[in-house]
Amino acid sequence: MDNLYRYDLFISYATENADIASYIVERIERRGRYCFIAPRDIHTGADYASEIVKGISNSRAVLLIFSSDSDRSAYVLREINSAVSRNKTVIPLRIQNFLPSEAMEFYLGPTHWLDAFPRVLDSHLESIFAILDSLAAPVAKDDAPFRFPGLQIAGIADLLDAGWTKKQITLREIELDYLCVSPDKYEMNDMTEGTLDDWVDSVGETADVSCALMKDDEMIGYCDFYPVDCDSFDVLRSGSVMIKENMTALYAFGGDFDAYIAMLAVDPAYASQKTYMMLFDWVTDRLAQWEKEDICIDRIGISVYLPIVEKFVCALGFVFSAYNPAKGKVYVTTYSELRENSLFRKRRQAKTERE
Repeated sequence: MDNLYRYDLFISYATENADIASYIVERIERRGRYCFIAPRDIHTGADYASEIVKGISNSRAVLLIFSSDSDRSAYVLREINSAVSRNKTVIPLRIQNFLPSEAMEFYLGPTHWLDAFPRVLDSHLESIFAILDSLAAPVAKDDAPFRFPGLQIAGIADLLDAGWTKKQITLREIELDYLCVSPDKYEMNDMTEGTLDDWVDSVGETADVSCALMKDDEMIGYCDFYPVDCDSFDVLRSGSVMIKENMTALYAFGGDFDAYIAMLAVDPAYASQKTYMMLFDWVTDRLAQWEKEDICIDRIGISVYLPIVEKFVCALGFVFSAYNPAKGKVYVTTYSELRENSLFRKRRQAKTERE
């Protein structure tokens, strides 16, 4: 195994297929290869989602044990998202005669499936070893200067200009959701959030209402903040729907609108008051810029999934309104009330003095 990787294979599987996964790992490791498989390789007390992403990053390839159970597993789908976003080779081992969903096809695209039903044979394992042996050595990082050095906020348009693709941005945003929003507690799916194709399509169209938190060219956080019309805001604050891209108002000509923070997330490895405050500062900067452009915001809402975000919004005077379809909390305030909030005013004054 190349020294740059700790594992040859990350094993992605549904709990219902644990016996088959364990059998495959035992057979592979008997031949001197190394596998990352949860929960065996999760460090005690560590953040589960973060450990999974590290396991994928530290593996040469990902073995997807595909079945109807893994196809509908939120955990498996998010693992494959992380694998594809890191350009990992995904080896799909189909243990059941079942066609993948559209969501799974989005990630895998045209691929050669290893059909291993009704049971896994040594010939299938030989095919896996052959694929591993064929993988090219990883390309070493060059010493080119960072496009986004240090810790900074970047616009989505800036990422596109720097060479990021819409799909790369989408995959990383989904991964950040995965790291911050547990599928055990919240219900994130196509019905609540929209399809993956919707996400990709919206990246360029809504570049000016989204930002990325960057650290030395790595996207470690993001925020989506959309102007919406009054009727859409009423529906959002009631918790009956999640915000969708088509709810964004036509605000380019100016006018009176409400606004909604659809997501505000930071990789747990970098989560702190400072990093979250940077995203909140971007929100307030956006409000100020809109004001200069005669885009007048009245009410502001936000979907909350993390205790640290809830503490921020409560300190800024937001009030709980409802639970959304994903079981996240909806908080609301008005821009006029926000500007009168003592913490908000103190933060804006300090920023003005720095500038």
